Amino acid sequence: MTTAFVIGNGESRTIYPIEELKDKGTIWGCNAIYRDYPKLCDHIVAVNPPMYDELAQWHNKGKESPQIHGVEDISKWNYIIEGDQLHDCPKGLKLYRIWRGGDSKKGKSIRTIDFSNHRGSGASAVLLAAESGVKNVCILAFDILGARQWEYLGARRGELSREQNNIYKNSNNYPPRMNMKAYLKYEWLFHLRQIFRKHPDTNFYFFNRREYIEWNYFLKGYFDQSNIKVGTYADLKRYVEGEENKINWWKL
Repeated sequence: MTTAFVIGNGESRTIYPIEELKDKGTIWGCNAIYRDYPKLCDHIVAVNPPMYDELAQWHNKGKESPQIHGVEDISKWNYIIEGDQLHDCPKGLKLYRIWRGGDSKKGKSIRTIDFSNHRGSGASAVLLAAESGVKNVCILAFDILGARQWEYLGARRGELSREQNNIYKNSNNYPPRMNMKAYLKYEWLFHLRQIFRKHPDTNFYFFNRREYIEWNYFLKGYFDQSNIKVGTYADLKRYVEGEENKINWWKL
């Protein structure tokens, strides 16, 4: 296989028939995707120990089951490339590797997070796919933003949803939060950009619904490498059908 499909669990996943990706490439899934598609993935990644334990206990009883990857199976690379400095920041962004946040007015302490020390299932799946040596890595249902972004009246002015955006929210091994953690979108985008940089000879394709592309103002700063292209789910269909020449890739 020359292509890997890395499937996230963002709610946009429901508008694309991911079962049609079977046998079109190597399929990487994340966390609880097995609950809906027990035979779709070739690999499933879970960095959260309880979620990994759930996968290990299921494992489809060893029949037609995917290979399960936990945190110990993921590259020890810390998302830092030689020459990177702690406070480097791509043009157009206000933060990159380091995040500081909190609400001191509400009595909450200010936190400083270095994303190079974090691991997430989605980015880890993209990294493992890239390290497998395939030529093309297609990333889909990584919504990044909160749920139903298109319902926000101020979306075009930069108002971003933080509503929990995951198909499996409020289920076993998924915390019952109303909102996504404030830093997560920055963490995910930092990890993705660093992977693109580390694998310059790999072609990366990021597919999502139009609203999550058009209204994610961060993509321009993070997806600035020559080996990443962005398209809608309609473009993914064209890609899978071998009609890449008909795709007008998104201009960020």
